[in-house]
Amino acid sequence: MFFLVVVLIIAAFLIYRHFTWRSLPWPQGALMPPSYQGHRGYWKGGAQENTMASFEAAKARGLKMVEMDVRLSKDLVPVVFHDADLKRLAGRGKFVSECTAAELREWAKAPTLEEVLLSADIPKYLNVELKTNSIFDGRLEEKVSAVIKKHEAEKRILFSSFNPLSLWRLSRHLPQVPRALLATLEEEPENKIYLRQMWLAPYVKVHVLHLDYHYVDIKSLQKWKNRKIPVSLWTVNDADLAKQYLDAGALSIISDSLGAVVDSSR
Repeated sequence: MFFLVVVLIIAAFLIYRHFTWRSLPWPQGALMPPSYQGHRGYWKGGAQENTMASFEAAKARGLKMVEMDVRLSKDLVPVVFHDADLKRLAGRGKFVSECTAAELREWAKAPTLEEVLLSADIPKYLNVELKTNSIFDGRLEEKVSAVIKKHEAEKRILFSSFNPLSLWRLSRHLPQVPRALLATLEEEPENKIYLRQMWLAPYVKVHVLHLDYHYVDIKSLQKWKNRKIPVSLWTVNDADLAKQYLDAGALSIISDSLGAVVDSSR
């Protein structure tokens, strides 16, 4: 009986925390995301996603911030690439973790994170999504943080990840860089229920949620706002819907096609 009471108390506490937690205050001096971010740069004009060409195209459109995906290469270099393997974008049956950074550049046009940070031809602000499912291996967070510190780019960066533990590890390396927990309701093998429902969100020190826009309607967005938890939405490509979300208090819209356009012919 005593054990059951303890279990019920713990369960009640966890449920209470789940529905009442608040995000961390925004770090002083950190970037504030603009209304629109380019999803994997701007690739709708023909550039390959997550390449220097797509980031340069985003800047040409007038975007101030781009989202990108970062993994570790075989030689432990942070490289910008979305998929775990090269099948879709390079037609090769290899995993990113099996290839060196030089091979990934040659076969898949994948730049290193350092190359991106050094370029003056891309948007200044970067939403760096860490692609990792690891529970214990913190090498990606360590290597990414080292590159950012090396180039004193802390005020240009916002981190995001579907992996709550990755964000927790980042909080130890770069506590003053904003961190966003990604979530979607898609029922994929890797998207466990505790990730879909964000059960770990109260405990991993995040500043903002980045939610699949299918996750959120205007009414639920208002609920997040009332709880003082900023929310950005991906991937919203409908201009009217994006405006509705922004008017309702969304922090930022991550989009393949929306945002500033400097040249109307693009």
